[in-house]
Amino acid sequence: MTLKDLNQEKDEESLKKHKEELELNEKHLSLIYDSVSEVIFLLAVEPDDRFRFISVNRAFLAVTGLNREQVVSKRIEQVLPETAHALVISKYKEAITENKTVFWEQTSTYPAGELVGTVTVTPVWNAEGVCTYIVGTVHDLTERKKAEEQIRFLSSVFEQSADGMAIVNMEGNLLFVNDAWVSMHGYEKAEELLGQNLSVFHNEDQLKNDVEAFNRKVKEKGHNNGEVGHIRRDSTIFPTQMTSTLLRDENDNPIAIAGVATDITVRKKMDETLRIAHENNRTILDKAPFDVVVISRDRKIKWVNDTALKMAGMENGDIMFGKNCGEYLCPAQQNECPILDKGQQVDNSERIFRRKDGKEMPIIKTVAEVNMDGEDVLLETFVDITERKHPEEQLNMFKSFAETSNQGMGWADIDGNIVYTNSALAKLFGEKDQKVPLGKNVAATYYPEDEQQRLREKVFPCVFKDGAWSGELMIRQTSGKLIPTQNSLFCIRNEVSEPIFFANIVMDITERKQAEEEIQKLNDELEQRVIERTAELEEKNKDLERMLKAFVGREVRMAELKEQIDELEKDVESGKKAGDMKT
Repeated sequence: MTLKDLNQEKDEESLKKHKEELELNEKHLSLIYDSVSEVIFLLAVEPDDRFRFISVNRAFLAVTGLNREQVVSKRIEQVLPETAHALVISKYKEAITENKTVFWEQTSTYPAGELVGTVTVTPVWNAEGVCTYIVGTVHDLTERKKAEEQIRFLSSVFEQSADGMAIVNMEGNLLFVNDAWVSMHGYEKAEELLGQNLSVFHNEDQLKNDVEAFNRKVKEKGHNNGEVGHIRRDSTIFPTQMTSTLLRDENDNPIAIAGVATDITVRKKMDETLRIAHENNRTILDKAPFDVVVISRDRKIKWVNDTALKMAGMENGDIMFGKNCGEYLCPAQQNECPILDKGQQVDNSERIFRRKDGKEMPIIKTVAEVNMDGEDVLLETFVDITERKHPEEQLNMFKSFAETSNQGMGWADIDGNIVYTNSALAKLFGEKDQKVPLGKNVAATYYPEDEQQRLREKVFPCVFKDGAWSGELMIRQTSGKLIPTQNSLFCIRNEVSEPIFFANIVMDITERKQAEEEIQKLNDELEQRVIERTAELEEKNKDLERMLKAFVGREVRMAELKEQIDELEKDVESGKKAGDMKT
């Protein structure tokens, strides 16, 4: 074998080795290509701005719901949604013209659903300087976008809550407060509070007696609720009902505490008033139109008022005093008392009352533990709801009605197209199915023309500018009937404060309007009666004046006649005297 033959054999072995390595590398690349979670695709660049799919990885097929036959060797116009054609072609041309990697965010709809992602494309050039391929990736943002939308919605709910909400880190420094929390404590903006320690809302006594023990239980149990004293910016004290929850990360490590505070100043005053009333007004309770019973903790009846006696079918309370409450009033078995044995709270709860004759009656009961004459007792108040109970079929109808809000609620996109309505609002629109309004333009469909103009020119601009609008609007039902309503509209914005939805809470005020019209009618009638009565009195006054003038004239005339008579009598008397003298 010649040296040339040896070199040729060596070259063939080397070529074979390189080919095997190349095939192995291609298998590895193919494995990596189809294993990564990022969407990857390769496009061939063809003349006249045409682009054709050469290959796509499994992630591409998974997020789009397409198969390889529907994609590979197809032009992009045959694969991508029509709405995306102009955008992607412009981006491909930009990458080629400027020889750079181009990024953009895109939303497209495929058989698998809506896909939101960040698209990246990079041009690939051959040795002659011609762009032959484009390599692209898509980072799927769909779930993140959905999460962001939920966060924005929840944030909107938090900001509109009437209860104060705050989140602090484990050191007690504020991370978040809503507007209700800010105003509750006498501040103007959340920015004044963020970063400050929660101690700014408490004085020393509150921190020592309320806050430290409360938060210690939150950290121990993961949650806690109870009464906690707070102070406002001007140091005035007010009580709150606090509910706090420990927040944890994905590794179950505590990272923050979320708290909800309700100002219970009014409730506390009511509780104090009730306490005083219980102490000083037993006589009033005795004659109260609702039932009152006092029971000792050993289940003995201590006192009942007249209403409870009548309901029990008894005339004299002495018969039941000192007797077991289960024997006369409550059907609960021994050791089955909801309050004393089971530790339940009974507050406006539906219960059963047992009469003397054994008949059981439905009642609404509230039980409070109070101290009366130095003894801890149960103060039970209840009312008979027998008349409110209906047959089973009527009860089912009532439940169906009760489960539906009597206020219409819904929201629409910024173009006014309805996204959601509850059944009450659908009914207010005159629709039988709450899904019917979806997608319809709310103004054009359910408001008369003059209200449509008002919505366009005043209401919507006000909502988008100021965030909210409240007022009356006339709704036009599908039947054409006009319904007066009270509306509260507010704007829901995205993370960059752009309006994306507006929501509306609607209440039918037909009855209120009718009442106002009736009151106005009565006022008009009363005003007319006052005018008529005033005219009548003025006429009678004129008659009285005429009579008075006539009477005064007559008196003057009689006085003049009397003077004339007196003068005549004097003349007569003088004549007699003169005659006598002549005689």
